[in-house]
Amino acid sequence: MAFMIDVCYAFLEVNSNEIPTTNLRGFLGYLFVNDPEFHHHSESSYHYPLVQYKKIKDRLLVLGLNEYAKHVFERISNLDKVVAEKEKYKISSVELSTQSFEICQQECEYEFLSPWIALNQKNYKTFKDLGRDERTAFLEKIFTGNILSALKGLGIRVDFRIEARIKKLDPVQTKVHGNEFEGFYGKVLTNVALPNYIGIGKSVSKGLGVLNKIQSN
Repeated sequence: MAFMIDVCYAFLEVNSNEIPTTNLRGFLGYLFVNDPEFHHHSESSYHYPLVQYKKIKDRLLVLGLNEYAKHVFERISNLDKVVAEKEKYKISSVELSTQSFEICQQECEYEFLSPWIALNQKNYKTFKDLGRDERTAFLEKIFTGNILSALKGLGIRVDFRIEARIKKLDPVQTKVHGNEFEGFYGKVLTNVALPNYIGIGKSVSKGLGVLNKIQSN
């Protein structure tokens, strides 16, 4: 069975590479304050964000998923500046592309372009008490859980068992909401095809846990 989702990539060329994704999120959240999907502040319970903010090779990216592929395309196309901390930054170009992506069973290798926040305070202690091999299996289980949560948020329930095999993970201290977390860079093999630059784990909307598909030779 094929599962299709709409995806929009909006890459912004800005006259400064120092703008963090949180500032871009804050500015667009202010511009589109009546749409919680752009700022992720609402009284409803957490759901997988359909608008995500990233930094890819010094370029800012706004990723729109499902119905928000169209909203991102329409609202970002005429953007000419980003205002961050009382400074105005001119957008020199906006590169937009859209696609219908098929979520399917396919062996893929991904790398994390930003830290993957896999652990919370509760399971961090459990993780630290495990041996090396047990830690790998523990994180593989969390990875598959993160994928399932993302797909559920996109309205998709696959008809096959999602699997993951960690090839390499390097821990890195990462600050989220003013708190320090142990994040991970690395590479993971899995059996599901996902749109490039989609995020998993915690703080996806702010650009953490960004997956990049490694092209096979």
